[in-house]
Amino acid sequence: MTTFKVVRLHNENGHRVSRLEESRLDDLDPGDVVIRSQYAAVNYKDARAVTGVGNVVKRLPCIPGIEVGGIVASSKSPKFREGDVVTVQGGAEFGIRHDGAYSEFVRVPAEWVYPVSGGFDSFSVVALGIAAYTAAVAVEELIAHGVSPDKGKVAVTGATGGCASFVIDMLAGLGFHVVAVTGKPEAAGYLRELGAKEIIGRDAIAPGAKALETQLWAGAIDAVGGKPLDDLLRTMNKRGVVCAYGNAAGENFTTSIYPFILRSVQLVGVNANHPVGLRGDAWRRLAGDLRPRNLDRIVTKVSFAELPAYCERVIAGGIRGRGVLQF
Repeated sequence: MTTFKVVRLHNENGHRVSRLEESRLDDLDPGDVVIRSQYAAVNYKDARAVTGVGNVVKRLPCIPGIEVGGIVASSKSPKFREGDVVTVQGGAEFGIRHDGAYSEFVRVPAEWVYPVSGGFDSFSVVALGIAAYTAAVAVEELIAHGVSPDKGKVAVTGATGGCASFVIDMLAGLGFHVVAVTGKPEAAGYLRELGAKEIIGRDAIAPGAKALETQLWAGAIDAVGGKPLDDLLRTMNKRGVVCAYGNAAGENFTTSIYPFILRSVQLVGVNANHPVGLRGDAWRRLAGDLRPRNLDRIVTKVSFAELPAYCERVIAGGIRGRGVLQF
């Protein structure tokens, strides 16, 4: 091994700038396991890192990317051998404070690495990844709080995003009447292919301004936060449930107490940023009854050369589904 390609984020005159560079193994952060990367996810968080938006990466210079799947190239740990198919996903360090996934070779501590098994391969484990796992946890929470297909319609906001696309696919597969909420009317065909029965615009959730509007939804899964989350709360059926995990429309929202005290609406938070080894039943179900039926429609493969422009499109809201970097 001589040199290989990486995307590295730098501080240049106070600005965060990412560059496609040639690197060597000795340039990477230390670790027990070296992985030859095959696929890496492009989450919204990763796109923010690559484009320099916000403060996602906590140490500069650093290689972004929080999910990778590949083949062990070498290992100092007895847990892994050359040729093992493995993945690194989630946690507070990888791609944040420690060189991450956007590198043809990744070097990490052995405790961050998990074998790929149970119906997955190096592509599917990344293509599903944190996005599909978050979707699965949200769907499980919705059902655990009493929402079933016979109770009524379920709204999904941010419908063309990676997580939400998986949510629509899973809910439709379980027999729910899914209403996709999106600012992209041109994506209606895509959303119907995933299983949405209806598609509405963001402003159509609650066109009025009253604290309580017409009851529309037995359940909702919110991927965006901000005003759409308030609109959902004001239009939930009595004892309706909203599961929330995103902030693309804002980290804060304003609402009243009335959905909670007059309609007994429940707002359930979904935190699913767990390493693979801690994902439990929801992750196992992704190889079974919650496995997305439309993975090929949801996933877009991108190359290293395309990655910066693709990340710009993610930030601008110009993509649908989930991006996967193919090495």
